[in-house]
Amino acid sequence: MQTIYSKTIEKPCGWLFARWSAGAKAFELTLPPEKRVINDPLAPFYAGEIGMNMVKAAMAINPAIRKAIVLRARYMDDYTRKCLADGYGQVVLLGAGYDSRYLRIDECRHIRVFELDLESTQVIKKSLTRRLFGKLPENVTYVSLDFSKDSICQKLLAAGFQRQIRALFIWEGVTLFLNQDIITETLGRITELGPHHRITFDFVPPELVDDETEYQGNRQLLQWCAAVQEPLTFGSRPDKIASMLKGLGYGEINVVSMREANKQYSGTERIEDSYYFATAETGGNGTDPPHGLIIPATNIGTVSVTVETR
Repeated sequence: MQTIYSKTIEKPCGWLFARWSAGAKAFELTLPPEKRVINDPLAPFYAGEIGMNMVKAAMAINPAIRKAIVLRARYMDDYTRKCLADGYGQVVLLGAGYDSRYLRIDECRHIRVFELDLESTQVIKKSLTRRLFGKLPENVTYVSLDFSKDSICQKLLAAGFQRQIRALFIWEGVTLFLNQDIITETLGRITELGPHHRITFDFVPPELVDDETEYQGNRQLLQWCAAVQEPLTFGSRPDKIASMLKGLGYGEINVVSMREANKQYSGTERIEDSYYFATAETGGNGTDPPHGLIIPATNIGTVSVTVETR
């Protein structure tokens, strides 16, 4: 059964999983354009050889592991575009890793983007970005944060976050490495920033974390994560996530399964359902869209950029 963890969880290898996530997106660039779920021209640079090797190792265990990463990124990209079209003026990346939305999504280039992450991960991200562009993006504010110790509200407000401007919070690929206490507290803190902010995040089912599933290569994946001191520590069901969000004061709650997202973006449900993607709004009216409502897909655009990899 699942191990019970204390609130404080050390994350010494966050940068390694950031490379892995970038590598999963970089692999898409090897596919024909019509087969790609996402198009991220900066992913190969942020992934590096380490990230690409991790992706190869993961695909040897189960190709769906990589697919889950690009499906969640695409779903969150589309939700980001929808929110910005609705007038949202700030984007906050919780556990940003080596995310490239500041460039990958055109609309993000013209608004304030806050990237929150462990300082150890952020130092490398900033160094890579400077190497790529010669300087850091002027519209991106980097904020060091440890979810197990720091207050999101205090950190954001000190960095210039404006309560009166509606913000989208993106929490991608993080909850499965935390625990219930930290997740509940983080989501609760966001509501303190005011109504009508939105959040999108992902989570896995508990049986995946507890190794009580037939998911291909699951035990190898768990052992691999534990070996680098990044054990999977949190899983939940859609109904429990929805109940938690309602209890914290969220509305407009929606949860989409990995299988549903794969049907939307790849045209088939033939994939192991090992992930869920959620969206919600602070201080909402308490109404929930039908389960499985998918944000309409947008065409994958291209970004012209020259990447110096030396």
